[in-house]
Amino acid sequence: MGKKGKENPDKIGVGKFWAWQTRGVSAGLNFIILSYVTIYCTDVLKMPAVLVGTLLMVTRILDGVTDLFAGYIVDKTKSKLGKGRPYEFFILGAWLCTWLMYSVPGDASLVVKCVWVMLMYTCVQSVCITFLSACQNPYQIRAFKTNGQRVKLASFGGLVIMVASMALSISFPILMNRIAVSPAGWSRLIAMIALPVGLIGMLRFVFVKETIHVEEAAGTQEKVTLKDMKELLTRNPYLYMVAFMWLVYSLVTGMGVGPYFYTYIVGNIEVMGTTTAFGMVVLPLLAFFPLIMKKVATGRLVQIGCLAWIISGVLVFMAGSNMTIIIVSLLFMGLGQLPITYLTDLMMLDCGSFNAWKGRKRMDGTIGAIKGFAGKLGQGLGSGILGMMLSLGGYDGALAVQPDSALLMIRLVIGIVPAAMFVLVCIVMAFYKLNKLMPEINKTIEARAEA
Repeated sequence: MGKKGKENPDKIGVGKFWAWQTRGVSAGLNFIILSYVTIYCTDVLKMPAVLVGTLLMVTRILDGVTDLFAGYIVDKTKSKLGKGRPYEFFILGAWLCTWLMYSVPGDASLVVKCVWVMLMYTCVQSVCITFLSACQNPYQIRAFKTNGQRVKLASFGGLVIMVASMALSISFPILMNRIAVSPAGWSRLIAMIALPVGLIGMLRFVFVKETIHVEEAAGTQEKVTLKDMKELLTRNPYLYMVAFMWLVYSLVTGMGVGPYFYTYIVGNIEVMGTTTAFGMVVLPLLAFFPLIMKKVATGRLVQIGCLAWIISGVLVFMAGSNMTIIIVSLLFMGLGQLPITYLTDLMMLDCGSFNAWKGRKRMDGTIGAIKGFAGKLGQGLGSGILGMMLSLGGYDGALAVQPDSALLMIRLVIGIVPAAMFVLVCIVMAFYKLNKLMPEINKTIEARAEA
């Protein structure tokens, strides 16, 4: 058995692999549920679109600031449970606060609705998701020894998370249309999902322990200081490129325009789930990503994904209610999602390795927090763009039929805005060269560890 381990150091046990995915699946499903908060507020709670967009934008941007503090706290953590593992309990808090957010009494005043939604949303994002993002990289790098293991987690694990997310994306619009027909209905529906999925999310904590000693810069184990954070933020240019990529992805996926598009453009919200299934066609490609990465540079893979997303945006804008064009656009969108969802965590770990190579501390917790900050900033900007454009178009959640100007704005937000944003990502990734340095970086770090 020992010999076999030496022959294949990248092997991951089946139980450990599946246990690790549970929190990723739970957090991914929570992200999908949160994407419906805008239409919940405008169409169920009857709150003005521009007010909702502004509240969510401000909340998410302020939330992002707390990510840096969470990363600093995680990097300083030393406990019997490990550095990142103790913070896994926040997945339970995320689901509890999500359920409470979707449990606003229908007869509450506008002020109460605003305070209730904003408070619960802040608890989910500022506290729970913040610490889950910050602890991800420190936990992973101490639970899985080799880069090969982490690549497998990103490829096959990403496939698991995307399949689970796809299943909820397909079923939720149908359940929403049939159960969430009132404020009380929304509360029941979210409770049905939150309880089992929240408990599933804790299986990683139970079965995966931190067992790997991680070399800090120059083999030291000094305490992380604010100076270390400053050096990370001022001397690691690749971190900003990856963060911008994640910001744009979060902006596009977090706008929550899909329910509006299928309700008012297509005319049937339940079709949203059915058509989303076509995105699963591209999921098997994740299994080939380790091989593809040996042939194609990381930055180029992201650029290819951006091109696919640009094509998808143009097609869905032109589609109207034409299901054939919508399905083709979804196929391109699926192709566009793969590189970013697959590569982001690996690229963030590479940024930590770049730090160590330069003689500094890895700062994985802070790097994970920066990813969280970028994601929340993107979601905030997405909410603000959606609310602003709906308001400019004259959208009114109390109307069964929206004016043509509102319909145009919905089409712009779902198609042209994403296309324009991914043009920018494509340009930024032309300057990402870290993947070419990684063989030398890994060799140097391994030599230090052996010494």
